[in-house]
Order: sequence, then structure tokens, then C-alpha cells
Amino acid sequence: KNPISEQLEEIKANEKSLMMNSLYKLHDRLAQVAGDHDCGNSIQRNLSVQETAAYLKSLGPEYEKVLNTALQWIMSRGEDVGIKCIGNDPSEELNNVTDVKYLESTRPQMSFRCRFRRAFITVTHRLSILLLGIGMVWGVLHYMKYRWTKEEEETRQMYDMVVKIIDVLRSHNEACQENKDLQPYIPIPHVCDSLIPPQDRNKMKKVWNRAVDFLAANESRVRTETRRIGGADFLVWRWIQPSAACDKILVIPSKVWQGQAFHLDRRNSPPNSLTPCLKIRNMFDPVMEIGDHWHLAIQEAILEKCSDNDGIVHIAVDKNSREGCVYVKCLSPEYAGKAFKALHGSWFDGKLVTVKYLRLDRYHHRFPQALTCNTPLKPSNKHMNSMSHLRLRTGTTNSQGSS
Repeated sequence: KNPISEQLEEIKANEKSLMMNSLYKLHDRLAQVAGDHDCGNSIQRNLSVQETAAYLKSLGPEYEKVLNTALQWIMSRGEDVGIKCIGNDPSEELNNVTDVKYLESTRPQMSFRCRFRRAFITVTHRLSILLLGIGMVWGVLHYMKYRWTKEEEETRQMYDMVVKIIDVLRSHNEACQENKDLQPYIPIPHVCDSLIPPQDRNKMKKVWNRAVDFLAANESRVRTETRRIGGADFLVWRWIQPSAACDKILVIPSKVWQGQAFHLDRRNSPPNSLTPCLKIRNMFDPVMEIGDHWHLAIQEAILEKCSDNDGIVHIAVDKNSREGCVYVKCLSPEYAGKAFKALHGSWFDGKLVTVKYLRLDRYHHRFPQALTCNTPLKPSNKHMNSMSHLRLRTGTTNSQGSS
């Protein structure tokens, strides 16, 4: 148990024993010094050669005499024996005993209390880093969800604003037809001021700008012009009502689906449908409808647009709604999601259709008869009249391509 290198075999037996005893005592002393330093009780982690010699001398004069032999033995071992020899530069490799300046323990001796405290600090530190990382990930996900929700809300508000703007322009156009003294255009800032209360204008500025851009890109019945009013130039909107001759040239029936205004994505389509009920806006204008059974054509158009959906069990047309509202109940939220994707953002009879989800209890409160509806509704015929414009446009394109 007291290994001695072959280089030191000539040392006498009693000197070997003395050297090993000095190393054991020095090992314990250095371990205590290093442990006190690691526990925060001392600023010194090692002992200089002079301090080591003084310590061995305090144990007995004979211990000091074997210091050089003990250092030579440590350096010749070439492995960790618990005591490390250090020169002036801790990174340099030592070859001679004279180069040794400090001795340091590689196995600090610490009390149980100190070890427990160090372990507790280490675990707390790593746990704090872990919790901080989890908190940052949660914060990023929460922020992304907030941004998606805000974007969806702004998109919905934008579509509502587009509908309101169109209603204002259409009403002004009708008023101009009755009163020829009125100008056939409205300054855009005046429309903004009439639709948005003063306290909400800063908050709704982004929604308003998006609605203006949407109208410029997608609404052919609204033309933007520049007019001088009261000595200042204003951008104005003018409502352009298509003529009957134009309608005949384009062969556009009065109640047809006229294509998609935009593609559905995460920003304008909720990822999940949580309710089987829908509220559809802009399907009709109650002032312009003629006859007593026009609402049946609206129902038929919805069933034809959702012809691949076997889950629609109830449709209610609010004939007095100025927003042209139609209410639809499906067998399940999944069927409602399919109907939402088929209808939302489509053009119908020159109006942009928008859809939102409605709570089931509110739907049943308004339409109690829908409680017992569970039979899927189907179109009354297979002619698909409301889709005729889309088929006509596709057929025209194909014929042009063939020619």
C-alpha cells in the first residue's frame, strides 16, 4: 500500500516509512486548506514550499528532512496521488524539485454542511437556468399566440370596416340619385370620421388603412379620385353602380357566387372550430330584395356552395338584417369548419361574405326550433344555379385556351 518508484529503491526502509508518513500528514493538511477555500472560509487554496516545510517542522525535525525526497517521489509517480506540485506558472510542466513553488490538494476535504450547501447552490442555479429557459419559451409562445389572436381580430375588424364603408358609399349613391345637388363622391377622411369615434381613431388606424388598401385592390365598384374641396386636395371615393347593359354583356346572374376574394390562412381563418354554429354576413340587402320568397334563394345558394358538406341541419335568414345575416347550424364543429372555409371571403351577388362562429347556446336561444334539427339539408335541385357564373367563367377560359 506504500508504492515506491524504482528510482527511490536505494532509500533506507526507515526513511521510506518517514517519507510516507510525512506525505499522509501533508495530504490531510492540504485537503483541509483546499476545503476551507472551497467552502469560502479561506482565501488561500495551497501552501508554498516554505509554509509546507514549516508545517512539517512543527510535526518534528525529522519530517522536514524528507521534504525534497517526498517531492521527488510525487513528481516521479506521474499520476494523481492527491497532492499537486505547482511552479510559478500553474500550466508549466515541472522537471526538478527546485521548480516547485506551491503544493495543492486535488481532493479537498469539506464538511457535510459545506457539501450540502454547495450541492444546494448548484442545484438551485441549474434549476433557475432551466426555469428561466422554460419561462422564455413560454413567453415566446404566449406572445406568438397573442400576435396571432390580435392579427385575426384585426382582420375581422378590417372586413367589418369594408362592409361599413360599402354601405356608406351605397347609401350616398342612392341619396345622390334622389337629390341631384349632392356631389357623387365622399372624401375618404370624412368617411373615416363618420365611422370611427374620435377616441378610437388612433387604435383603429391600422384597421382603417388595411380596409382602404383592401378596397383599392378588390372592390371594382369603388373608385378613388382626387378632388379639390374648400381649396385643399382630398382623396375621395365614388360609388360606381354597374349598368344593366354591362350586366348583360358579362352574363352575370343576380344571385351567384363570384369567386374568392382571398385565400384562407392562419391570419383570417381560426385554426379550430369550437362550435357548430355560424353567422354569415352580407348575403343580401333587405332593401333590394323583391318578393316574398327571396330568402329561399339565399338558403339554396348556401347549400349549393357547401354541396360537399353533409352536416348542415338548419339555416335561418334574418330578413330584416341590414347586414344581410344568415345563421347556420351544423351537426358538429368539424362540419362548421368546412362550411366556414367554403363561405368566408367569397363574393356573392357583388358583396363580400364574411363568417364568424356563434355559440351553440346563443343559437338555440334565438332559434329554439333548431334544437331538434339533425337531418342534413340538401339543395332542392342539381342545377347549381348559384354557381353558374363560376362554371361560365371556367368554361369561357377553357374555350379561349382551346381556340
